[in-house]
Amino acid sequence: MSEARADARPATIELRIIVWQLVRIMVQLESVARNRGRKKAPSVYADWRASWTEIDRTLTRLGDSDSEAFSDLMMNQEVVLRCRDRSQLNEVTRAIENVINQLDQHLRAAKGDAQQEEDLQFERREMNALLKRLRKLGRAGSRGKPGEGANRPRRARGRKD
Repeated sequence: MSEARADARPATIELRIIVWQLVRIMVQLESVARNRGRKKAPSVYADWRASWTEIDRTLTRLGDSDSEAFSDLMMNQEVVLRCRDRSQLNEVTRAIENVINQLDQHLRAAKGDAQQEEDLQFERREMNALLKRLRKLGRAGSRGKPGEGANRPRRARGRKD
């Protein structure tokens, strides 16, 4: 019988998230952190905060200077981030569930505005697909290699559909 080593670091879970989805998730996590205070904030928020700040700065700069590059980054690029464990993955899925609930509220308020409804339905559909993917990942127990890299974002060249 083999025993797990007490000093072995747990494996990380690698997530690939489209930038606009990360924006939605991080805004939700920021809200939770602000309401709970730093000590009770979701741990994934603290781990991803430096990456989020970097992405947010880039988006702000591009929003002011290059709308095409801003759009490309938001809609076509992914970031690769890691969760330390299933608990952090659960924090991310709860944040996504909250975002979906907010989108549902916005959809009800947008009745009659066809363009806004279409945009919100797109976001809801894509966030729901991400939620399903992360839940499947959590159930499968898929994990990266133990001790794998820091939580620095890696931009993929484009989306893999």
